[in-house]
Amino acid sequence: METPELQVYRHYQQIIPESIKANRFIQPKKVSLFEIMDDYDAFCFDGYGTLYNRGNFIYDGALEWYKALRSAGKQMRLVTNAASNTDSVLAEEAAQRGFDFKAEEVFSSGSLLCELNQNLNIDQVYYIGRPTGERVLEKAGIRAVESPTNPVVAVSSNVATPEIFDYASRILQEPNSILLVLNPDVCAPKTDGTKENVSGTLSENLRFRSMEKSGKGCKTYYVGKPFPRLMEKVRASFKENTRVLMVGDTLGTDVYGAKLVGFDAALVVGRNVPFNEVKLHQKVLGVKPDYYL
Repeated sequence: METPELQVYRHYQQIIPESIKANRFIQPKKVSLFEIMDDYDAFCFDGYGTLYNRGNFIYDGALEWYKALRSAGKQMRLVTNAASNTDSVLAEEAAQRGFDFKAEEVFSSGSLLCELNQNLNIDQVYYIGRPTGERVLEKAGIRAVESPTNPVVAVSSNVATPEIFDYASRILQEPNSILLVLNPDVCAPKTDGTKENVSGTLSENLRFRSMEKSGKGCKTYYVGKPFPRLMEKVRASFKENTRVLMVGDTLGTDVYGAKLVGFDAALVVGRNVPFNEVKLHQKVLGVKPDYYL
């Protein structure tokens, strides 16, 4: 059965033109990261849910992974759907947790907004997200305002009250409206072992609500995993023939996004994909990692 979470990830797959060839033949291996270190030149890590969580929470073993790979001289990247701040600040926040990524090693979904807005030429949006996310908008030449000149809503975090949701929905029911999904993550693991709906879920609810008035709905633009542009930028940061492994906690974003650009992928099981749901997620999404960590 497709859960609401999986339905959103299936929707993402349906609007991504690329496909994964012969992924169904992969038989994932259960390994420790240290067993496969020598098989790869570069390691890409998702942030939240893989290395750390909100506040100062760090997952067991994550710092050991990081330190061992740095000591071995491996190339490393932080590849995150976080759109709550600029890449340089995200690097600083990771460093405060002990993961000393350089700014040029950080690739975030929010960083793609500048490139997207070169074509859209948006200057104002109604913004739903944390206040720090306005820095991401500003870098792309966009201001967050209460009543944008054109009907545009941008979402980077699930912080909408019912009143905010209703107001954003009315904006998106106007003709030629646009929804910018700056963080496509549907769910995120909490430190107590449960999950919570995040910006991807909020954005999908807004997208559906936008169709109620005319049936047409808003034009939606997504940045971040699994949409290929972010991973393509990561791939371009490596020399040709670099052996790359993506490590993440979500099949629908981390693993699928990695496979689209030809990277191998390792799934940290038990975070965003509970142990008893792995096979269901793989069957519905038609994607498997190379490894379970």
